[in-house]
Amino acid sequence: MSNAVVTPACHYANAAVFVAGDIFTDLMCQTNLPKFRTTQFRDVRRVHSEFVKLEEHLISANPEALVPAVPPPTTSAGVGTDEDEIRVKASLQRWLNVVCSNEVLMRDEEMVFFVESDFGYSPVVRRKQPATGVRRKVIKQFAPPPDDTPELAAARPIVKAFYLGTMDTEQKMEKVVRSRRSKPNAFRFTLCR
Repeated sequence: MSNAVVTPACHYANAAVFVAGDIFTDLMCQTNLPKFRTTQFRDVRRVHSEFVKLEEHLISANPEALVPAVPPPTTSAGVGTDEDEIRVKASLQRWLNVVCSNEVLMRDEEMVFFVESDFGYSPVVRRKQPATGVRRKVIKQFAPPPDDTPELAAARPIVKAFYLGTMDTEQKMEKVVRSRRSKPNAFRFTLCR
């Protein structure tokens, strides 16, 4: 029995218009990924701030993937000019191509929500808050997970000692800076004969 391999493909064609301080983008999306309802989406409208929200989610939810920065909504060509619109569309298309070429990012559920939501986009999946208080103490009681390679296992205590040493150095440096800032500057003038 053979399994069909689905390669992620999501192509965006965009048209950008500058509206009320934010860039308004029309997208046409094509995909062959099974998570999406259909293979084509027309008239997907997003503003630049929604692309930024998507980028922030992708960065926090997928640390193993490199997510490029969303290009700025304007260029040096000047806001509202034809050349600005062409440059913004080209840079946004490049960003979308990089994101869509990454299999990890294309399998993120937020990509589906970004394309399929009808009235704007806001991240649905929330990032888990870091452990604090009692929960952190419980987690710290467990031994760290074993490293697959002996080199990493041997390096763990060295890295931890380096980390703790740099934190101690930082605290001492902050004390020195504070004490120097609190002292008045003293100048000594010596007259030459």
